[in-house]
Formats: sequence, structure tokens, C-alpha cells
Amino acid sequence: MQYTMAQFNSYLDMLDFTEATDFCREKGTVYHYKKEEKFIQQGTIARYAALVVSGYFKFTTLNESGDEAVINFAFPGQFITDIHSSVYGEPSEMSVIAGTYSEILRIPLMEFVSLLSSNLSVEYTALFKMTYMRCLNIYRKSPEQRYLELCHHYPDIVKTVSLKDLASYLLITPGHLSRIRRKLTVKSQ
Repeated sequence: MQYTMAQFNSYLDMLDFTEATDFCREKGTVYHYKKEEKFIQQGTIARYAALVVSGYFKFTTLNESGDEAVINFAFPGQFITDIHSSVYGEPSEMSVIAGTYSEILRIPLMEFVSLLSSNLSVEYTALFKMTYMRCLNIYRKSPEQRYLELCHHYPDIVKTVSLKDLASYLLITPGHLSRIRRKLTVKSQ
């Protein structure tokens, strides 16, 4: 499955990463990650950025009970990093973990940042808009509506991402997601 940047992470529609993508393809070092291997560990300062070549990565954070909560995904052609952590020297509030066997092209994060706008305001504004809309939809739409919208816009995601990770992304339990899927299957028959 090949998602384009614009397909899953809508904030990327507002940004031009051509130079950064070309730079990674020319200068990036190839690394392979096994499923569940961490690119960034929550609580550490990010030092690298990478272009996802194959597989996918999930962005996670630990909730108060210590369970992993999925907050986003990155698919081939998208970047993984935590710019905020590196630029401000703060420990990352999230982990970036391979969702399956994956290949990346890794570069030092400060080289990646130098390819972005000089004050990062364009990047942060675009990311804020996507995050804000996702937050609003959590309150406006039911879990079933959010799942249907996800499947409508990204039909292959249910074949690629585990039920557990999809449920976490939708802020529901895997059992709840299974009930939604069964209900939709019955409706379609």
C-alpha cells in the first residue's frame, strides 16, 4: 500500500517537502526497523528525521496507566521525527514505532530542520490545523462515524494497520471497534 503525504496527514498538503525528500534520497542512510522497534523513544530528545520508504510507523504516547495510545501514522513518502523535541531540547512526549517491518532513509534532524522554513511557523500552523480538526471531530462525530470516515478516505488502512492500533487512534477499545465492524457488516448484507 502506498499512501501519499496528502492522503493521510492533511497538514502536509500545505507544505512543500520536495527539497527535504530529495535530500533524504541523496544523503540519507538506509535503516531497517522490525515491527515494534522504536525510532524515537518517549522521554528522549529526537536526533534524527527520516523518510519512510516502506512499511509504516505509528506515533504513540503513554497514557496515565502506562498503556500506549496511537496518535498518528506515517506511511511511505512521509517523514518521521519530533522537531519540537530537538529544536527546543525537550524530551519527546511521544514515541515513533515501526508498525511493521519498515525501511527508512535517516538524516540528522538539524539537517532536516535547515531545509524547512526559517522559523517553522508554516509547518507548525499546518500541523495545528490538522490536529485541531481531528480534536473537533472527536467531539462532533461518534466512533462509528470516525471509523467510516477513515475507511472512506483511506480504504487500505484497515488492511495495513492492526485493529488494536486503529482502535487506539479512534480513541476506542479494540472490542468496541470489532462491534462497529460487525454492525457495519450486518448492515451491508
